[in-house]
Amino acid sequence: MSLSRYIQSPELLRNISGSNPEELKREVLDRGKRWYSENPGEVELITENLRKLEIPFTAELVEKIKINVILHYYEKLLPLCGGADFYHSFLKKHVDCSDAAGILRKSIESGNGILLTIAHFGAVEFLVPSLSTYKVPLNAALRFTTEQFSRMAAQQSRHMEESGLFGPIKFIEIGKPGTAAALEMAAAIRRKEVLVSVFDEKTPYSKPVFLFGKKVYGGSGLDKLLAFTNATVDLFTAFMIRDGNDSYKLELFKLPPDRDGMLDMMYHHLENMVRLACEQWYFLHEEIPFV
Repeated sequence: MSLSRYIQSPELLRNISGSNPEELKREVLDRGKRWYSENPGEVELITENLRKLEIPFTAELVEKIKINVILHYYEKLLPLCGGADFYHSFLKKHVDCSDAAGILRKSIESGNGILLTIAHFGAVEFLVPSLSTYKVPLNAALRFTTEQFSRMAAQQSRHMEESGLFGPIKFIEIGKPGTAAALEMAAAIRRKEVLVSVFDEKTPYSKPVFLFGKKVYGGSGLDKLLAFTNATVDLFTAFMIRDGNDSYKLELFKLPPDRDGMLDMMYHHLENMVRLACEQWYFLHEEIPFV
């Protein structure tokens, strides 16, 4: 069983409502550590990825990577603990993203659509809801691990919007039967809204790009999406950094308007972030798509 399914078990999801953040964090960390102890090959995968990227590492760094991978699921599940008031209060208290929200708002007011590219880095699960507290119109292209979690997340999003504390968040589920994700993504940009989509996954439309001097498949076809959309678009990439002690900061970077330059710059920023906080790149525990 994958780490994702092991942590997000039906039992945990049934009992999550009413948990406080510290209780949830302890439960998720316990489950994650147990999974790693039962799957030693997964630790070997992390060290092999570090070797291939020629990133110096120690046992301490590998342990930090494991903990940060597990924390990703705590951050994903946190909004299910309570109502919109609870989540809004947590985000406002712990997440610093006011500067990024202001920049995105100016792009929207100028009449442009926005493509906000993100990597599996840091507290990425807080990125969309944090921006939503500033009432920025958001569309998140993503995959849900389980149908149960997909339903719960959609319900939570509706409750958040109905509370008046959050703006609307539309989920565009990639690969979901009966949907056309690419058309929905293009439509979001043409509506002059923000489309949030990951760039460090391999898809049939990915291209070779450089990361730590190695060629990997990247971009997730976002350059082709822009060509298809054929609209005026402001391009950004963003990283939600864990600062420690339940503090988070959203770093936003403007990307060049040409599609090839956009892909290169996304990976330039990702490499800088990994050099800054290697343990926060979630994909170090996955099969990195080397060319």
